[in-house]
Amino acid sequence: MAVAGRKVVAVILALVAGVTLLFIGLTLANLDKIRTSVAVRRSSRPILKTPAGEMVIVPEGEFQVPSWEKPPKLPAFYIDQEPVSQEAYARFAVETGRSPHAVSPEDEKAFCEWAGKRLPTADELAKAGRGATLDKDVSIYGVTGLARGGRFRCALDASEARKFR
Repeated sequence: MAVAGRKVVAVILALVAGVTLLFIGLTLANLDKIRTSVAVRRSSRPILKTPAGEMVIVPEGEFQVPSWEKPPKLPAFYIDQEPVSQEAYARFAVETGRSPHAVSPEDEKAFCEWAGKRLPTADELAKAGRGATLDKDVSIYGVTGLARGGRFRCALDASEARKFR
């Protein structure tokens, strides 16, 4: 009877150890997402409303890149939650006399400057798009439309957000 009791205790300990290791593994695998969601929730103003649309904050720090690349450290920045709307671009086109149909990279830059913002860097776009897939095109920061591409968006250094408050 004592041998059977020891076997039961050993099985229970093995199960507890297995579940604990699984929990630790899942936590470590998702640590970056956990840190990010906490940072976004702790931000006093995760959403910034501007005349050209809402922006979401992307917290400062590094982000995961392929192992052969050095992870860039970015300061906190805001990025348009959604691509620039046709309505916002049409207002810009009317006010500046540009064509509302053919949008060049120069037009994108001019729109962002007109809106009091700037074009995002490639690293900012990569970080802002973290977690988005073609099936669920919403990043861990709430940015939509980056995985599928399409229309452009603008960015803003977090230190410059006060001009919209």
